[in-house]
Amino acid sequence: MQPSESLGRLQSARDKPYGFSRDKGLLTGKDYKQVFDHAKRIGNPHWTVYGWRHQQPQAQLGLAIAKKTLRRAHERNRLKRLARETFRQMHGQLSGVSLIVMAGKAAETADNATLVAQLTKLLNYFLPKPQSQPTSSSTQTPTLTVTENSSHRTAS
Repeated sequence: MQPSESLGRLQSARDKPYGFSRDKGLLTGKDYKQVFDHAKRIGNPHWTVYGWRHQQPQAQLGLAIAKKTLRRAHERNRLKRLARETFRQMHGQLSGVSLIVMAGKAAETADNATLVAQLTKLLNYFLPKPQSQPTSSSTQTPTLTVTENSSHRTAS
């Protein structure tokens, strides 16, 4: 038994599948610049999200919560926690996208439920679109029909 297990401590974020480890975040100024240069921007009064699709298998999150927008550190920290948690919950669906989340002025007075709902709406925009099925006759699945005079089914 390891010491951390005997003390009842939590596992590290890299061992947890739903944790927020360093590889899920944008770390350097170069990473942020690349996203800002290639990203599509969407937003509402509470949040602005820059998103860029890339070929990496994993989604990444960057946070840019400005002191100019939110003067109090505890408000900035609250928004960062909410953004990280929302991203963490949607991480499995957001493959291949880098996101930068910025706070809007209206976020300061909004409650947590509103902020999470608004950010979730914006992140849903970056979910992969379902591929439409080709309509050629060679790839269609056979339909099952029942004939009236017999009790067996035939594929047509």
